[in-house]
Amino acid sequence: MEPISALGISHILARQLFFSVCFILFRYQSVEDIISEVFEEFNFLRESGLLQFWKCIGYLDSEDIGCNLVLLDKPFRLTDQNHEELKNYRRKSHDNVIRFVGAQKKVTGNWFAGRAAQTGIADHRTKDLVHSHHYQQYAEAAGMGQCVLPVFYVVGDRKKLAGVIELVTSVPKESYVEDFNQLVHLLGGRGLESSYMGKTIKVQYDDMIKFNLPISAKFTDLLKEVTNRFQELKYKHVCIKYKSNHRISNDEDLQKCMKESNSKGEAFIRMFIEHVGGTCDCTSGEII
Repeated sequence: MEPISALGISHILARQLFFSVCFILFRYQSVEDIISEVFEEFNFLRESGLLQFWKCIGYLDSEDIGCNLVLLDKPFRLTDQNHEELKNYRRKSHDNVIRFVGAQKKVTGNWFAGRAAQTGIADHRTKDLVHSHHYQQYAEAAGMGQCVLPVFYVVGDRKKLAGVIELVTSVPKESYVEDFNQLVHLLGGRGLESSYMGKTIKVQYDDMIKFNLPISAKFTDLLKEVTNRFQELKYKHVCIKYKSNHRISNDEDLQKCMKESNSKGEAFIRMFIEHVGGTCDCTSGEII
């Protein structure tokens, strides 16, 4: 190996100094500044929309561990200053500018951002839900679509909730997965993280268990979560149902259940185990 020249060493030291300065600047950049940059770079694809940020501020006096979500004046982005519905929703959000979210206490009303903070998973209100009569009875952003995602920063080996990004579009979409992925990518490039988009599942057997599933989950993922928590069901034929008589036995059943829950704006999906017998290969989901 050839020796490095003095000029080469100086270049290496200069480069290391440059990256050290960048790291220090990034480390002390506020969450609000990072979210502002994300909002500026987000591509609305020429659609009318709103981006706003609910910041998580610790609430130490409560017996229920949680935080206050504070709607910040900035960062904020509105693509169409003349869009009255979006402006009205922004004003309505400011009527409840500070709201508490506990780890155990149920989020009241139809507050989508609060639900994302409590569950720690992203969610969306799609075209199917917006056009649902059931939804219109308690709509938060009436006639418009929404996507919410929790934002985390890493402290040691733990993730801490920084807040919740809320995206509202004047025209509801079939899905907000692409918008969610875009925001996750922009956050990740700046050292912040989010979660997956999913649903909270509650399953009743002898006891009630609760877990989260991505909206892209397979039947084997559901089966694994259930059998991991109810050890006595491992390697048994497990019959999982929802809404009293709808059986979930394959990927299509689970996706139908997820879509139906989303179309009704439900906070969680309630399932139950009706019958256990025989054996099954839990790694493949095939009944033997």
